[in-house]
Amino acid sequence: MLLSAQNPVRFAIARESRSSDDYQSGKSSVAEILDSLVYATYFKDEYFSTSSKTPDRPGFPSHFVPQYSDSVYAARIAALDRKTPFNLVYNEHVRGFIRVYAVDKRNSTAKILGLTKVYFPLFEEQLDKYNVPLEMKYLAIVESALNPTAVSHAGAKGLWQFMYGTGKMYGLESSSFVEDRYDPYKATLAASRHLRDLYKIYGDWFLALAAYNSGPGNVNKAIRRAGGVKNYWAIWDYLPAETRGYVPAFIAVNYIMNYYKEHNIRPVEPGYLYHDIDTLRVSKMLSFEQINETIGVSRQDLEFLNPQYKLGIIPGSDYSSNVLRLPRRYIGQFQKREKEIYAYKSKSILEREQLLARVQSFESASPSPVSQTSGDGQVRKVHFVRQGQDIGMIARFYRCEVSEIVRWNNLKTQNLTPGQQLVVFAGNDGSFQTSAVSTPSVPKEAYEEKKVERKKVKSETHRVERGETVASIARQFGVSVESIADLNGLRGNMSITPGQKLKITGSSSEKSASKKQLSAKTKYHKVRKGDTLYSIADRYGVSVGDLSDWNDMGRKKSLRPGQKLKVASM
Repeated sequence: MLLSAQNPVRFAIARESRSSDDYQSGKSSVAEILDSLVYATYFKDEYFSTSSKTPDRPGFPSHFVPQYSDSVYAARIAALDRKTPFNLVYNEHVRGFIRVYAVDKRNSTAKILGLTKVYFPLFEEQLDKYNVPLEMKYLAIVESALNPTAVSHAGAKGLWQFMYGTGKMYGLESSSFVEDRYDPYKATLAASRHLRDLYKIYGDWFLALAAYNSGPGNVNKAIRRAGGVKNYWAIWDYLPAETRGYVPAFIAVNYIMNYYKEHNIRPVEPGYLYHDIDTLRVSKMLSFEQINETIGVSRQDLEFLNPQYKLGIIPGSDYSSNVLRLPRRYIGQFQKREKEIYAYKSKSILEREQLLARVQSFESASPSPVSQTSGDGQVRKVHFVRQGQDIGMIARFYRCEVSEIVRWNNLKTQNLTPGQQLVVFAGNDGSFQTSAVSTPSVPKEAYEEKKVERKKVKSETHRVERGETVASIARQFGVSVESIADLNGLRGNMSITPGQKLKITGSSSEKSASKKQLSAKTKYHKVRKGDTLYSIADRYGVSVGDLSDWNDMGRKKSLRPGQKLKVASM
């Protein structure tokens, strides 16, 4: 008999067809993540070797694949449950994921076991710092299979699979050269803080996991539909399909990481383990080629240890991500020959330096009403902000990041006002995404004359996919939740359904834009019906923990309509 946290018999046999669909969907997602280890260059077999310290399971032939009865799995998970704050249970969904890790994708599991010796010491240090259970380290396996450059279909990146907006909330920056979501150290720090904040909201680690996967909005809706019960298994039926498989996969990873020997899985280890790696500060711009061609560290090793540098360039002291991780045995050579390494130039290095200098000059440009063309043909334009436009729409039009527009214009806030001038640059090919926003090069003197026309902004629509929320769609398109709600007449909990078409831009967004401008004048937020701490934190780009501290909320997290919350540190 399979066990569950609620009614063991009922949970095991109810909703058979739906459970099967959920399992197949979750199984496919997990299998795809595990397969990413096969296709990434560094994770090919030649970079791994079988550990000499882990003998084969006595009595098992080398290729034998053991499988066990439900009673054995249940007893082992019950033993793990006694040693953890998580409510670990065994049921048919957990069994399905155990099969994925122990049978279907056991070769990838062997690589993951080796990679734990690179990443788990780091994970445990940061999780412990924020009072998050150390077992949460297994979440990164479910999310990315410990591939630091993993990218999901939705655009989540890195070991902990941060979306751009959530990563931004926790200090993870994205630029032409640096992607902090790929940085194992910074992303782990952000994940620890995010999980801590989610636990403060729900007081339950499985609900925190569900919110990490699908967002607090979906979890809150599921809790309401389940009658207000704050228990993962009680709200299981009301969660998105992917999230219904998320916690069972987490339990299965807990199991397989502790019982891999019983499944005759022998870890294979990467070339470098945690104790083989050290960190250096970089004071000037430095490329991987300079390091490779002077002291001989391979390009593949540099990419594996420093995945946050997208082009193989460490920008230097003007950027926050100015650290270099090297195999420990090269540290002495680097320190001894540092001046020589910085001074070393080759043709490819010179080309990269020119590229960096060009981007840095663009990023430091000040607003000017004159359009210019750079030596490589890139066009520098001045964009006059129109009514209803926000910074996300403009960034999509010019194929750049919001953070780049902020840097190019030295903006103190991302709120814009009609008529404001912004310096922007076209994409590398000089082209624009004309469907994202109306033509930007409207002369300032034509602003009043075109007032009526500007209300007729062409609408952009989005077809809702399973698991999406209004908040996740708003982050995806760089617009506010309020503007989507305004355009589509959404009220209350703003529930949406798969297949539904939502307007993203259009004339009704003028009202939303003016509200945003008004809110920029105050450092307080007036709570509305349906608001949560997380949704407010997400809107203002701060953490739940900060909101709690600024408003002296302590353990009390409930909000009431009309309540005023401080949303910026005074």
